[in-house]
Amino acid sequence: MPDVNPVYDKSDISLEREVVYRDSITSIQDVVETVRRWGIVVFPSYIKKDRLAKLNIEFDNLLVNRAKLGFTTDEYENITNIRLKQDELDSTTFSYIASFFNESFMSDVSQVYYGADNYRLNGEIFVSELTETQSKQTKPPFALHFDKRNVLKFFLYLTDTDERNGAMRALPGSNVRNRAAREDAMHRTALKDIENVLPEPLVPSMPICGPAGTLFIFDTDMCHGASFVKPGFTRRSMRGHTHSHEMLQAMDAEI
Repeated sequence: MPDVNPVYDKSDISLEREVVYRDSITSIQDVVETVRRWGIVVFPSYIKKDRLAKLNIEFDNLLVNRAKLGFTTDEYENITNIRLKQDELDSTTFSYIASFFNESFMSDVSQVYYGADNYRLNGEIFVSELTETQSKQTKPPFALHFDKRNVLKFFLYLTDTDERNGAMRALPGSNVRNRAAREDAMHRTALKDIENVLPEPLVPSMPICGPAGTLFIFDTDMCHGASFVKPGFTRRSMRGHTHSHEMLQAMDAEI
């Protein structure tokens, strides 16, 4: 492993694929324990081609009709990011997206992770397309960082994804130190003012690669950031944001 910033002990982090990748769906206990210890668990080919095709159709519908559908959309340089509120999503028109982010598997994981009735399951769903990176990016989502507002994310690749087209980079195990740093900072400053960007290249990372249909679950206290997208490549993805009630209250208080 490369030299790392002194804030991370080498025994606490890992860049070994087998630590976080699973060949098949495992028990809820394994999922929760892996995310708590390493910050992430990865399931390649979580969904099959027929369902994946339906999700891509709904993705296209959202992308083409985003202006008239009325959802908040971030558009800058090479990113189009549509923010869906699950309780406002038309579950008839977007039935596959709605059902996917309401799966009992995700609910079961969240319940054990946060405690019964102590979370909002995928209250926000982000539909994102990344195209060629046009210029040097030094801020999130490309810079290696942890989120100021902690989230458990259910992240789905809709395209085959590797380092050429924006695969997420991660430092498994960094979540333990970062959580302590974030929670300490929350007592001293507003959420928006927390320092959350890590010094690269001192802090290493590994790409989370996988075929279309790969699902990974991660706690955003773990260091993460998108890879740059090379010419001719595109990354399409969806992710659900699950918050604890404590974090929702902290966010409401800030607003």
